[in-house]
This record gives sequence, C-alpha cells and structure tokens, in this order.
Amino acid sequence: MRSKELNLDSYNTDKITHRYLDVYDPILAPWVGKEVKLLEIGVHKGGSLQLWRDYFRLGVITGIDIDLPKHFVPGERIEVFEGSQSDKRFLSEVADKTAPKGFDIIIDDASHIGALTKTAFWHLFANHLKPGGLYAIEDWGTGYLDDFPDGKRLNRVNSPMPSVESLSSEAADKRMKVPFPCHSYGMVGFVKELVDEQGAASVTMARPIGECRASRFKQMVITPCIVFVTKIAPTLSACPNPIPAGEGLSTTNISWDTGDESVGKLYVSKDGGQESLVATGRQGSVVANWIATDSSYEFCLYNSDHTKLLDKVVITKARQ
Repeated sequence: MRSKELNLDSYNTDKITHRYLDVYDPILAPWVGKEVKLLEIGVHKGGSLQLWRDYFRLGVITGIDIDLPKHFVPGERIEVFEGSQSDKRFLSEVADKTAPKGFDIIIDDASHIGALTKTAFWHLFANHLKPGGLYAIEDWGTGYLDDFPDGKRLNRVNSPMPSVESLSSEAADKRMKVPFPCHSYGMVGFVKELVDEQGAASVTMARPIGECRASRFKQMVITPCIVFVTKIAPTLSACPNPIPAGEGLSTTNISWDTGDESVGKLYVSKDGGQESLVATGRQGSVVANWIATDSSYEFCLYNSDHTKLLDKVVITKARQ
C-alpha cells in the first residue's frame, strides 16, 4: 500500500490520525504512479495537499478552501485557490485553469454540510471529473449528529433501537418499513440520494422508454468514513482487432456504450479520410464486413451533437 512507503509523521492532516489512508490505499491503487490531476476541497492547514503530492509521485495537486491557511507555502506541484465549494463559477474557473481536460480524482473534505457538498458534487462530477474518475466524500456520518448544523440523531429516543434480529418476525417486518428520521438530513440524506442514482436503471425501469436511463456511476463504495463514487466511462471496442490475414474483405464487430443516458454517434474514417456516420444510440453493436488489407479504419464515438469525442478504436487487418 502506497501510504506505507511514506513518512506519515511529516504530514499535518487528520487523514492520518483517523486512519483514513487504510481506506484510501486500496481504492487509490490504480492511480499510483500515474500523472493524476487531483482536486481537494477543504485543505485546513495544507498538510493533506502535501500528502497527496508525495502519494502520487507524478501528480499535480489543486486545493481550494473558503479560508486558506495564512502561512502555507504550496511548493512544487501544488496550487491553491480561495473560494466557496458552493460557488459553481469559482469551481469551474479553478478547474479550467488547473485541469482543462478534467480531474482524475476529487476529494471533498470541506464543510460536511449536505447542501453545500451536493452543489459541489454534481457540478464537478458532471463538468470537471474525467470519465472513469473517482470522487471521494469524507465524513458523511456528520448527518447523524445532533450537534452538527444539518445533522439529526438516528434514534428519536435516548435508548438504542433494537436490532432486527432481536424482534419477532412481525415486529421486524414492521421495523424495516419505518424510515429512519435522518433520511432528510445533511450528508446522510445526500448520500442516500447518491444511492438512488446508483440504482437509476431500476428506479426508472417502470417509466416510459424515453425516461429510462442507466446510472452515471460505474460504482459506489460506502465505508464508515468515506463514500467513493466512480464515474462511468464510455467504451468502444472491436472484435477481432487486428483482423487475421485472409483474402478479400473481412469482418469485425464494433460495440459501444456512451456510459450514461445520452445518445452517441458512431463514425468511421478510412486511411485518415472523411468521417461517415455508421450508427447512433446510447449503446449497440454493428458488423463491419468491409475491412480490407493495407487500410486503417478509425471508429470514433461522439456525443449527440458531434462536439465531444468519447472514445475511439483503430482497426487494421494483418497481411498474409
């Protein structure tokens, strides 16, 4: 695990004292050693930014806070900005300057207020997180705290609620049908909204076809201290590729998925020539039975108005 390779005593951050790195290590493993762009919202005294800089040897770290630490010197590969996580314009200005192609990882360790966290999440997730990128939300359990600005204790009484296992079957069934009073409160309420998004395909299943959609999330992992959301990524593939040698024209199967509810457009160009529309749809597959030897075919998946490249694949055929 990457954190075991660092001198953790040298970083002034509660991520270490709370043992959050034990949770982060397996989740962040795929990005270690890559040129990641990381944004952290809420930097406190700046120690976590230094931690992430060293954690990702090739990473570029951006931090924002509503009140930056007065004597913090960012140093190499760290840049900081002062502003609110609820200010969408500010968030976009920072993102466009530091990660114009999107962040690989975004970490929210700021207000822990549900409404503010929600505003930042949906704006950054939709507009400034790369497909396949990771969004981490720390300390979501504050929504269970009576002494937190937008928190609410789980139980209405001081005594702990009985476990389902200790109840009769009839009482247990009734107990499971009663929603916890904290569903509408703070970070807990927001996280439960994210659960609904993860289940979007089931949530929208009974709706008219035009209103059905898949989740924007590839997966959601809820730990006791941190929620991790992975953004789904568009995919485009060809099978076989390269195509085995043979006489005449050959065939390959092209499959695509835009990764969300949006309609994509599949184009092809031969030997760098003009693109031609092949198919449209959120997902699907087509058979290309006109692949010739000594030519290169580039299939490109775009968004619906052909302004954004989602994915591409180059198909070739081996010579005999």
